[in-house]
Amino acid sequence: MKRLATYLTAVALVAAACSDGDSTAPPSTDTTTPEATTTSIFRTAPQLPLNEGDGTFTVGTLFPLSGEDEALAPALTGAAQLAIDDINEAGGVLGIEAVLVKGDSGDNSTDTANQSVDQLITSGSDVIVGAVATDVSQRVIDKIITSNVIQFSPANSWPGFTDYDDDGLYFRTAPSDLLQAGVLADVVSGQGPRTVALTYQDTEYGETLANLFTQSYGELGGEVIEVLPYAPNTTDFGSIVDVMLRSGADAAVVIGLEESAVLIEQMHEVGIGPSAIPVYGVDGNTRSIGPLVSDPAILNGFVGIEPAVATGFLFEFTQQVDDRADTSGVYAYAPETYDAIIIAALATETAGTDEPSAVAAQIVDVTRGGVQCSTFAECLELAISGEDIDYQGLGGPYEFSDAGEPTAASFRVLTYTGGTEPDPTRDEFVLSR
Repeated sequence: MKRLATYLTAVALVAAACSDGDSTAPPSTDTTTPEATTTSIFRTAPQLPLNEGDGTFTVGTLFPLSGEDEALAPALTGAAQLAIDDINEAGGVLGIEAVLVKGDSGDNSTDTANQSVDQLITSGSDVIVGAVATDVSQRVIDKIITSNVIQFSPANSWPGFTDYDDDGLYFRTAPSDLLQAGVLADVVSGQGPRTVALTYQDTEYGETLANLFTQSYGELGGEVIEVLPYAPNTTDFGSIVDVMLRSGADAAVVIGLEESAVLIEQMHEVGIGPSAIPVYGVDGNTRSIGPLVSDPAILNGFVGIEPAVATGFLFEFTQQVDDRADTSGVYAYAPETYDAIIIAALATETAGTDEPSAVAAQIVDVTRGGVQCSTFAECLELAISGEDIDYQGLGGPYEFSDAGEPTAASFRVLTYTGGTEPDPTRDEFVLSR
């Protein structure tokens, strides 16, 4: 039970991590593909030395070793070490042992990530795996790519990264929120509701998911009849709840973070809580609200989704990660971390050099369209023999788009049955393409 309780505490950080590391200024998402992409102050700042490759495949990690998301770091670090170990046991990359260099991303309240990136780049990192939080990635991406280093996040979900001006050097094994919105629409539509009242935290994260869900749900024949934004620091949802009640919608969708617990309690008080009508959540609140409501019975029937790999089917992997780190049973983004490193290593082998821009040009191709393989050793043997490889990762088939992100991803559909946590016997996993 201690491991499970720790897992629940940590997983409440997951949505804030994948979308934004600051729960008071949540996820940095955008509702449309940006016409002018965001750039940080480092795009015009003096560059660190350009990485031109030195023959050694070097991975730097940018994980939250400190800060509000640090509960996620042990599994990420363990997964990264496991990937390096597996690579070196198979003979390394380009015949040379791979090297792992660890860095701390901190969170958005510090400048830790920028300092760590300087150290990682100076140490010769060809690829930096991280950050977990989107807002941290936004702060360092330009510094990384202007140094001709690959950034590969296992957790960022901001749709704006799809068309970011990244010189072809940014990749992610985490799915974009675009896929999450489509899965949520499929779940709601598949369970019968035809009209929905939707409320969302008025941040880029909330607005992005709200708009994408509305579009996807409409394409499935449903209708969002109320769209109700609220400020991130809202504690009194009376006006929101009143409009939702008067709308007569078949169901409600709540897109937010931990404050969703208060909102759902107030919905319950007027008779439109999960025990009265279907109520659906997203990765930002699905896990976090259980321990926060005054009476978990009011969550009976609440359904939410989150990007997730069925780690129960990855027992050997999680055991190996546990051998390398004290995870306390928290494995969020660990498979995606492992896969990011393996994909980058295979791309390096295929490129015949560790020069990052050449490696980046091969990353998409090693995830799609070739002979399928599922371990570094197996894929390496195929690549050396001249075969086009298609890496099938722990976190999914991936099938990267040309933008360097998954077009196929796994999501967990969770259901509360009256307890403080979702009922694991009701878990369903959906592969979205």
